[in-house]
Amino acid sequence: MKYHFKVYKEGTGFWAQCIELVGCVTEANSMDELHKNMQEALNLYVEEPKDSKEMIPFPDESVRISKNTVKVSLEPKIAFALIIRTLNYQKN
Repeated sequence: MKYHFKVYKEGTGFWAQCIELVGCVTEANSMDELHKNMQEALNLYVEEPKDSKEMIPFPDESVRISKNTVKVSLEPKIAFALIIRTLNYQKN
């Protein structure tokens, strides 16, 4: 499961915002560091307590990839938990 981040250069650093998840933002001094931070920010944003009722949207496959847009993979166990949580919520 891959979400999309828009990457911005600001001064000597970088920052990125997840397109699908409002408030999922990170920054770094280098692109390598930014990629690690995007992965961490995404996993922390999506990972929730099992009893949470908040619905996290799945990645939007219609997002157009540009030179400033990158795909970031959600950790598999977190992606699985998100799918199960969504199915359980839809079932009830």
